Amino acid sequence: MHGLARTVFIGGLTAAILGLSGVAIAADEQHAISYRKATMAALGAHTKATVALIKGEVSYGGHLARHTAGIASIGRMIGDLFPEGSDFGDTRALPAIWEKPDQFTQAVQALRSASAAMADAGKGGDMQAVRAALGGLGKACKGCHEKFREKKQ
Repeated sequence: MHGLARTVFIGGLTAAILGLSGVAIAADEQHAISYRKATMAALGAHTKATVALIKGEVSYGGHLARHTAGIASIGRMIGDLFPEGSDFGDTRALPAIWEKPDQFTQAVQALRSASAAMADAGKGGDMQAVRAALGGLGKACKGCHEKFREKKQ
């Protein structure tokens, strides 16, 4: 290639690469949102299973410690699930997460503490202790959702 043709080719190639990198970044962010949703669904599933055990709806009491440990494990991950740029697309995360990081960090810490209390209560298999800890978990979830999650339409 000579002169102008080479310049046009390189310019076009550069534009294409930069454009694709933007698409790749957007795809990465959408994957982060999908992962966040799956992780939150897992938290909900462990919590729902724990409630079924506490209420005596099922007789798998030996699973209690595993579900409460799962809640605590996910509780430790929550803060990582909201990277910069994952505030667009198919998400109900509110901009306040990124605009008020100190408040969001406090909400995440409340969930971590409440989920750790669930795991501690679940280790002993005491349904009443888990029931009491569940109240703290519900309060932590609600506190975050009220400030940092868009309400369903």
